[in-house]
Amino acid sequence: MEEDNELKLLEQRKLAEMKRRITTSTAPKAPKEEKTPRQLVEEKLYDRGDEVLDAAYSFFPAQTGKIVEELADMIRAGKLPDKVSGGELYAVFREIGLRFNLKTSIRVQDRGKLVDLSEKLKRKEEG
Repeated sequence: MEEDNELKLLEQRKLAEMKRRITTSTAPKAPKEEKTPRQLVEEKLYDRGDEVLDAAYSFFPAQTGKIVEELADMIRAGKLPDKVSGGELYAVFREIGLRFNLKTSIRVQDRGKLVDLSEKLKRKEEG
């Protein structure tokens, strides 16, 4: 009789464990966090694209936000499968009429180091 009670107790434990496993496996999972339009666009950028986007936001925040939303919609729809370079993104802003300056520098190799072109020209004039 004692064995019957132990067997029933063991069956109840296993049954409770199986129920717990079923409820956890079928429980609704937490929804995936939706990426913001800016995050979607930033994932597609390369070659100074992030710098162009930051500069655009600093000069034209409202207009850039709308453009980023449109680009994100294009990415979600699969109309923009390739990566976008910084130059291409800058061209988009210029085509729309949003013109802004980017900090640029030309660097050349001088004596095994990369130096700004202006610095190299100063050395040339001095020496």
